[in-house]
Amino acid sequence: MRRTRPTLRVCVFLALAILAETLICSVSSHAQNRKPIPSGPPKPTPDTTTARPNPRSADQATFEMSVLMNRRVQVSDLEREQRRLIAQLTHDLEQLERVNKERLAQLTSATSLDFKTLAAVSAEIKTRAMRIKFNSPITLIDRTGEKIKYEPDAETVPTLIPTLSRLITSFVNNPVFRISSPDDRKQRSEAAHDLEGIIKLSDAIGKIAKRMSKPLVAAR
Repeated sequence: MRRTRPTLRVCVFLALAILAETLICSVSSHAQNRKPIPSGPPKPTPDTTTARPNPRSADQATFEMSVLMNRRVQVSDLEREQRRLIAQLTHDLEQLERVNKERLAQLTSATSLDFKTLAAVSAEIKTRAMRIKFNSPITLIDRTGEKIKYEPDAETVPTLIPTLSRLITSFVNNPVFRISSPDDRKQRSEAAHDLEGIIKLSDAIGKIAKRMSKPLVAAR
């Protein structure tokens, strides 16, 4: 029987869910292992015949309970935020892959380049790439040391679209989004380098496309 290949959403979500669970458990364990708030030096045993209720002991218990509940709320909030970021990253990766396979592929194979469509596609790619860069639950740091710079013009844009497509393919297929590994520094660096290239190249292509589409709008 033929086995079905897991989808990008399933692979990414599982890998990131493991990462989020590790982070949440770490925070929860840290909160549980913290030393309790000292209740002060022991007080002498009062005479049972003249002892009065100590209102401070009740206040102290209330305070300790509020601190404990606050820690639990913080862990719960962290868990919700991690799940939200994972869902957003999964969605952005899927949409980058879809735009690459469908819209960029059409622009590459077209006989004449539609600059208006190219401007819209470039803007969407840049928006999603920027969101991944600043909101990803996985820390991505470019350690390659390679500078990324693009200065396209109207004549070179058609040849740079395939370059943008290859960068997106390399980025969304990076193992760091599918496999949780303690030794993934190289993959994270490569992903960060591809991501920066996607941002800068989509921005450069988008600027040229906007400029080239203005005369067409004016002519209509």
